[in-house]
Amino acid sequence: MSEIVRLKLLNGLVCFVLLMNGFGVFSQIEMSKENMAKEEKERKEKKAKELIEKDSLSATSLYFNANWSYTPRKLEENEGLFGDSLGERANETAGNRWSFGLGFRNQLHKYIALEGGIAFMRNSEKYNFEGVDTSYSYVTEYSYLALPIKVYYTYGKDFKFLGGVGITPQMFVRYKQDLNYKTTEGKEESETIKSTTGFSSFVISATVSAGVQIELGKRVSVQVIPEYRIQLNSSNTKQDAYKHYARAIGVNAGIVVRL
Repeated sequence: MSEIVRLKLLNGLVCFVLLMNGFGVFSQIEMSKENMAKEEKERKEKKAKELIEKDSLSATSLYFNANWSYTPRKLEENEGLFGDSLGERANETAGNRWSFGLGFRNQLHKYIALEGGIAFMRNSEKYNFEGVDTSYSYVTEYSYLALPIKVYYTYGKDFKFLGGVGITPQMFVRYKQDLNYKTTEGKEESETIKSTTGFSSFVISATVSAGVQIELGKRVSVQVIPEYRIQLNSSNTKQDAYKHYARAIGVNAGIVVRL
């Protein structure tokens, strides 16, 4: 076989090998593109399915809140026959109290939600006097069964802002006062006074709230909502010497479950 023929055969073989390698690389690239397109399609379909499942849930959620509040009060002399000067009661300071509540929230519109529930609410004040050889202190607590109603403006989805206003009808449950004192003889005494009479059986408060709700899963969220509450009518009866209006500056923190 001549040298020219051998060279032609060798060149043909090299071209064939290169062609086959190129075809293999091209095939791999095409398969890789197909796999990527398939994975992207599956990812989009999964995301769409999750959104459909999420949107198919009810617009109603259930919540449970624990509320910690700093509870100052407004105390003023009653007008007319029964009134009396505030005296040492003017030196009372705010107490801190836990309250608890549960209820529902219904998303009426993309940006509007209505909330209603039931709560056990408390507020308190305290007083402390220290003399040379005597002392006298007390902590007073007012307890109510409440029905908070709120309208919220909401914005967002997984991280949602809530801002709202509402009213809270409150039914009086109990008055409690824990007394501690020390006599001039150095004897320390304590006493607890409880009563369900002598106070307004019903009061109503106005509330302003603003906070966030953070989604943890398809159905479960947590919320942290600071709140200011102001009592609109007196805790005491009309025959009492004073008019007493509770205030509360606190935070609602709890769990929200979407139905």
